[in-house]
Amino acid sequence: MSLAKHAARGAATTLVGQTARFVIQVASVSILSRLIAPHDFGLFAMVTAIAGIAGIVADFGLSAASIQSQTLTDAQRSNLFWSNVGIGVIAALGIYLLSWPIAAFYNEPADVQITQVMAWVFLISAAGTQFRAEATARLRFSALAVVDVSAQAISLGAAAGIAVGGGGYWALVVQQLVLSSVTLIGVIVASGWRPGLPRRNAEMRALYSFGGHTFLIQAINYLTGNVDNVLVGRFSGAAALGVYSRSYQLFRLPLQQIAAPMTSVALPILSKLQASPQYMPYLLRAQLVLCYAFTGMFVGLAALSDPIVEILLGSGWDDVKPILAILAVGGVFQGIGYTYYWIFLSKAMTNLQLRFSLVGRGVMIVLMVAGVVWGPIGVAVGSTVGQFGVWLLNTVFAVPRTGVDVKPLLRIAVRPFLLFATVGSTAYGVSLVLRDLFSPWFVLGVELGIVLMGCAVAFFLVAAGRADARELWDVVRRLRR
Repeated sequence: MSLAKHAARGAATTLVGQTARFVIQVASVSILSRLIAPHDFGLFAMVTAIAGIAGIVADFGLSAASIQSQTLTDAQRSNLFWSNVGIGVIAALGIYLLSWPIAAFYNEPADVQITQVMAWVFLISAAGTQFRAEATARLRFSALAVVDVSAQAISLGAAAGIAVGGGGYWALVVQQLVLSSVTLIGVIVASGWRPGLPRRNAEMRALYSFGGHTFLIQAINYLTGNVDNVLVGRFSGAAALGVYSRSYQLFRLPLQQIAAPMTSVALPILSKLQASPQYMPYLLRAQLVLCYAFTGMFVGLAALSDPIVEILLGSGWDDVKPILAILAVGGVFQGIGYTYYWIFLSKAMTNLQLRFSLVGRGVMIVLMVAGVVWGPIGVAVGSTVGQFGVWLLNTVFAVPRTGVDVKPLLRIAVRPFLLFATVGSTAYGVSLVLRDLFSPWFVLGVELGIVLMGCAVAFFLVAAGRADARELWDVVRRLRR
């Protein structure tokens, strides 16, 4: 099968799987928000904001190194697996020992036990890293989709059962424990691969170097993606962090449903095409899909935040609305910047990405620290301004150094941005008038109608919009083959 057909089938399978995952995750947010108090969400988020770095450490960028390499031997695969397991053991032990300092930092004794149980989650996840990487490299997207959907459904069932029984934050802990365990079993089966014993004669230096750079980039991204939670938890308390974490989880849904799965499809394909004339056309088509998907979803989250929160979370979560809207604006730039991430990885130029990430993400952290004076909303504003700064830095300075012409990527991004900014702001203005007069379902329906009408006008009456619509429809047709 050609790479184009693999890409199309992989994207189609991933889309179906992610649609199912999205439904389950939305159900999880809605169900658990009605069964668990904001304070309990905050306690759990306090731990994951700090301890979650163990998951990045345990991976150490070696999964990306495995997928990117075109000459990986069986000995190298096995060594990567045992490296992940060894690092995972160290990371889990480190987090376990940090349970008392973490609880003291937040002045929340309950965080000791939460942290100690979560340490097992990171160890289990580390054990599955290379199995998932191997299944991805072999383009086994259907099997991975089944694994991910099954794990999400089973873990939600376990969490809901505990929450109904009054388990509070333990429902969230068990959800992660079950999710990682079921996923581990699934990726072992999906990969069709079993590691051998570690070998000394396998050349590992290049793989560890690539993985190390990728790890540092992921660690920087993780820190900037979670320092806001740490700041809110430390200075505003568990209840405020519970509200902020719900906002952040809703904001992250589009990224979880599109970015990571598309990366699993795009990275192995782009890595194989890196020296081919087909590299740029594939990249431009991916950029078109990403820009329309992310811009539409994030602008939609910002414009429809009021009825979405009312419908999904229920009463008592009004403070989520402005935070979600602010974070979603930054999500537009984070989402369309994923194409840059693929370029750096596929061309093995993670050292270049690392240098610019240190600058951009460092500024982003400073902005969030400055915003903590104004509470969760100030931190959210700092995050959004920082996301724009990171995207701008990569666009102007970093990506041109990879040899990729950034101008076509920018031209593709302009049209969906202008389209959704226009229809989104119109929909938001209408919601301000209607939200106190009608039910959230009615307001949501009116706003969605405005968005759909605006898209119809752009796609049928504007020449550039018609061209984009034809290109998107061609992608859809390929997915259906």
